[in-house]
Amino acid sequence: MGDYKDLEFLSERARELLDRQIASFRATHAKAGSIIAIVAIFVPFFLFIVEKSAFIIKLLSIIPIIGLGYSIILMIEILKTKKLDQGFNENQLDRLVNEDYENILLYEIGAKKSSFSDNQKITEKQNNKFNKGLNSAIIAIFLSFILLIISIFVEPNNKITMSKENSKTITKETKPDVSKTKVRVIPIVPKKDRTQLNEGKELKIKNDKKLND
Repeated sequence: MGDYKDLEFLSERARELLDRQIASFRATHAKAGSIIAIVAIFVPFFLFIVEKSAFIIKLLSIIPIIGLGYSIILMIEILKTKKLDQGFNENQLDRLVNEDYENILLYEIGAKKSSFSDNQKITEKQNNKFNKGLNSAIIAIFLSFILLIISIFVEPNNKITMSKENSKTITKETKPDVSKTKVRVIPIVPKKDRTQLNEGKELKIKNDKKLND
């Protein structure tokens, strides 16, 4: 048997490259799931706070919501199952068993090299989607925080309307209706309209009658 250390070295390097490529693909897949979880938690929190904000804040909040939705769509596409080549399959074992060691090493190197090249198209596409989705999520979250900060200084219209209505109600309750209030004056009644009783004189006459009797 000849010395095939060079081929063995190349075969080992090809295997390492292919393993790193597959590991990178799986790592991106896992990170996409984490980003989906973060966005899914952030969106309800953001909507809950924006619901109490002014109308202009609610209107502007559509922009980050669209960005977060776009990010989730890209991350879900990354999570879809994709097939990656990982070298020659088990069906080749029966054929390679009759080959010499040099041909086996060359075939293994060629299978891994071709697998790496074909997988590169899938991984690059995945990485592009991941970067777009991540950038979209970061920008959307950044805009969301800006809107939340602005909402602190912008008073909602409904609160202003309610305060005005309350002030009007208080004003109406505190100020009496002058048109319905009448000024009452006690009149001076003349003597002829008053009842006169001379009780003392009548008692004197009655006493005199008693004395005469």
